[in-house]
Amino acid sequence: MSDKLDRFVGLMKGIFELDKSDLDFGIYRIMNIRKDEIQKFLSDGLPKKVEETLAPFANNTGDIEKRLAEIETTCNDVGVDVSSSKMAEEYNQLKAQLVSGVDMSALEADVYSALYNFFNRYYDEGDFISKRRYKEGVYAIPYEGEEVKLYWANQDQYYIKTSENFKDYTFKADDYTIHFRIVDATTEQNNNKESNDSKRQFMLYTENDDFPEIKTFEFNEENKELIIRFIFDVPEDKKRKYKEENYKASHDFIYSNRLPMWQTLLAPIPTGKGKDTTTLLEKHLNAYVAKNTFDYFIHKDLKGFLNRELDFYIKSEIMHLDDLDTSNEKRVETYIAKIKAIKRVGHIIIDFLAQIENFQKKLWLKKKFVIETNWCITLDRIDKSFYPEIIENEKQIQEWIDMYAVDEIEQNLDTVGFTNPPTVEFLCQNLNLVIDTKHFTNDFKERLIASIDNLDEQTDGLMINSDNFHALSLITNRYSKQIKCTYIDPPYNAQSSEILYKNTFKHSSWLSLMNSRINLSLPLLSESPVYICAIDEVEQERLGMLFDNIFSDKQIEKTCVTIVHNR
Repeated sequence: MSDKLDRFVGLMKGIFELDKSDLDFGIYRIMNIRKDEIQKFLSDGLPKKVEETLAPFANNTGDIEKRLAEIETTCNDVGVDVSSSKMAEEYNQLKAQLVSGVDMSALEADVYSALYNFFNRYYDEGDFISKRRYKEGVYAIPYEGEEVKLYWANQDQYYIKTSENFKDYTFKADDYTIHFRIVDATTEQNNNKESNDSKRQFMLYTENDDFPEIKTFEFNEENKELIIRFIFDVPEDKKRKYKEENYKASHDFIYSNRLPMWQTLLAPIPTGKGKDTTTLLEKHLNAYVAKNTFDYFIHKDLKGFLNRELDFYIKSEIMHLDDLDTSNEKRVETYIAKIKAIKRVGHIIIDFLAQIENFQKKLWLKKKFVIETNWCITLDRIDKSFYPEIIENEKQIQEWIDMYAVDEIEQNLDTVGFTNPPTVEFLCQNLNLVIDTKHFTNDFKERLIASIDNLDEQTDGLMINSDNFHALSLITNRYSKQIKCTYIDPPYNAQSSEILYKNTFKHSSWLSLMNSRINLSLPLLSESPVYICAIDEVEQERLGMLFDNIFSDKQIEKTCVTIVHNR
């Protein structure tokens, strides 16, 4: 394998994240299904595809030179001049091919180098980044003749993460499964960004007497599982290096107990960055932290984007139009060979990448299942046959005490006093008390809801605990053109609530977040809506341009837009 091909294949492996084939969750399961297919393409299909494309346009100069030497040796042995021998015609043809032809290995190297330069612009550590740089000092954006166009780097992507995502991280080592699990996690609330003094860390869970059944490390030989538990919180000692401590403690537990997979987990492996090495355990500990702290994007049309970018890249950096109608015009044939190879192989790789991205997009856009539904209902709407069960529910009674201080209601001639548990008469006299069905069994909840006629008509409020993108998608049909007033309070993207992204697209990330959510809310608006957004000076100007862009396209009067400027 040539150095250029080797470098390009290494880039492709990084883009396809083949080094993470031991991960056993989410999109990686899909990737693992296609791992063998991708590996085979990179090792066999890719070189063959390039070679087949270049063959008509390139000669193997080594074979030509070898045949010329053979003819010259034969003629010298018999004392005949090459030009007057029977092999003169073949000799002259080979000489002409050597002069006009292009060496296959050199042409292949050019193709792999060009493909590497192209894909390397759009991927960083396996993640797609929307940078339209074609060459130094030259950028381009999609433009269709608009008088004024609002554009930002991530405009053609979905911003898919609006909060920390603490899910089980699972990978394989030999025949064993290793889980990283969060026992407890705290995050900033109300658009506040953690300060340097309150920066949260992943720390190993500390075992305590309150929950003796929860262990920091738990190995089950029968299930072939190792569980390592963490918390995510503000540490008491902010000078401690928890990253190193987490690894050392995990390493020591695995090594000292000689767990069956210890050699696989703790053996040195290359990092891919020079001569540095790490271990499988350390690699996944680092990936676990990154997975839960990065923001993510999904491209809306990756195939179309990369195909357009590839065409522009070829036209601007591979083709040399200045050589036409000059003494160098013969070189155009070389360009054609390279262009065909770059385009054909590039489209195959783009198809692979687009399939993965489209699968993630389908998962993101798919309406999510409602995992739990509860109702808050005042007693006046509940049949009295349910009252005996309600007064027996200690959690509900305690909520009334905490929220409404019902325990302070004393008995007199006109009032039934509070007792614990309260009486049915007490409930009948306080019909504005609210029951929350989360405190009750599913059987009670189902019977209660079934007993209320026209539940939707009687429901005068709806609260959804969800990513706002999915919440809006869920209610689009039910509340279409019914919302008279919308009030949103997004992160201000100031230092106290900045959206972070590894590529530092600060304003662009924020605009992608806002654009998709606002557009999704448009079908809900009534004919004369009011749209209010709380914002401060950091993003006020960009928000105004975004509103102009969104509402003018949808033919909604600008008077429905109000910006609240907070200082």
